[in-house]
Order: sequence, then structure tokens, then C-alpha cells
Amino acid sequence: MPHTTSLEHFDFLQLLRMLADNRKTGLLTIYRPQGDFEAWLEQGLVRHLQLGHLQGVLALAALLNDPQGRFHFDEGRTHPSPALKQTVDSLALEAMASLPEQDMPFAGPARMTDAERLDAMDWTDEERHVLRQIEQQVPVSDLWSQPLARGLISRLLRLGLLKERRSRVARLVVAVTHEVRGVALIDDLIFRRWKEDLVRHPQVLALRDEAGHIYQFPLRSGPNLGTQLVLPPDLIMQTRLRAGDSVLVKPV
Repeated sequence: MPHTTSLEHFDFLQLLRMLADNRKTGLLTIYRPQGDFEAWLEQGLVRHLQLGHLQGVLALAALLNDPQGRFHFDEGRTHPSPALKQTVDSLALEAMASLPEQDMPFAGPARMTDAERLDAMDWTDEERHVLRQIEQQVPVSDLWSQPLARGLISRLLRLGLLKERRSRVARLVVAVTHEVRGVALIDDLIFRRWKEDLVRHPQVLALRDEAGHIYQFPLRSGPNLGTQLVLPPDLIMQTRLRAGDSVLVKPV
């Protein structure tokens, strides 16, 4: 047997996706006492899956239901008579449909992590409707009672395509600067968290003061600002704010 590594510390689908993302060709073998699993890749596409007498989606579903064993990737090998030519994501979505249902992972809204991967998949009209509801930030608890939505959310979470949408509201203290004009400054760390959650660069900040007045300003980040919202005089003059005021801010 070649040198192998235990699956204990790996997520099998992430391992398979890593090979596919790097457009690998070869044989990924999972050595198991009850029978070896084989995944044949060619230029990043899955060409054949086998576990004992099971093939294709059934073989993948059986492995995902019991992801144990030791793995080895033999690069460069090709299957003599491949029966598949699919992406890891499309096969995984189909295989996970037969797995036991999960408990609701969280109650609030979710966010999509990779629009490009999602756009590359084939969806039914009903599934697209669920995806639109997720984009509109409908809470997972509201969708969980629908069997189709429950199954789709579970599979997308397993693939890393959905994550919990965390609150993006921050309470900051107003400070004044004369070093910039026309933009609000927040700390790099807050900006980075917003960017990760939005999956894009936040460009506009919404601000709510203690009296309930709401303002929107162009946004930039800076180092070591901590809990300060730094505003230049030209923006301060558009508001009723003063240095030291506490405000709620979020990206638009």
C-alpha cells in the first residue's frame, strides 16, 4: 500500500474540491476495511466514482454517510472507461440529498459565500426561489419548515456555500479629522469583517445617531482607529453630530 493519510482530520469534500480546483488528473483512493472508494479525476472533473459494487452518486453518498479511512492520490492516472464528466459540486449536491437530515444550524439569515460556484450549478425553479429568499435575508428558521428549503440549506452549508450572516452593526464614537475630505473612516479590522460578510468591498456607510437621524457617507478604512468613527469637518457639517457622540454604523 502506498503512503496514506487519515481522513480523520480532513473534510472529504474539501479534499476532493481542492484537487478539482487545481485541475488535477489522477486517482484518489480511500482505503477502508469494508471496501476501497475510488474517485477518478481528469482536469478537475470527476470521471468515475466507485465503492464496492456502487458507482457514481450512490458511491459518493455511501462514503459521505461514513467518511472514514486513509487516502492517497495517485497523480496522472486516468480511468480506462469513465462514465462521468461532472463537477464536484454537482455530484455532491445530488449525493447529499440522500443523507440524514440535519438539525437547524442557526435561526437567523444566511449569506452565500461563492456566487460563481452557485451560478455554475443547475437549479430547479423551486430551488432558485429558495436561493432568492436567502439573498433577501429571510431567516433560516422561516425556511426550515419547507422540506425542499431545509434540504437545500443543509447541502449548501455542507459544501461551504452558505454561512451564518452575522450582525454588521457596530457602535462607534465620533472623532474629527482634518486629514481627509468627503469620506468616513473606520478601523481596518471592522472593514475587513464587513468585506468578508458582504463578499465585496463596502463603499458606503450608513450612520444612525441617538436621535434616530440617518446619514450615508462614502467609506474608507484606516489603521488603529479602534472604536472610532472618524469624520472630516465637511461631513460633520451635514449632521447634528459632535465629537464624542455614540452612533450605530453599518455598510450599505
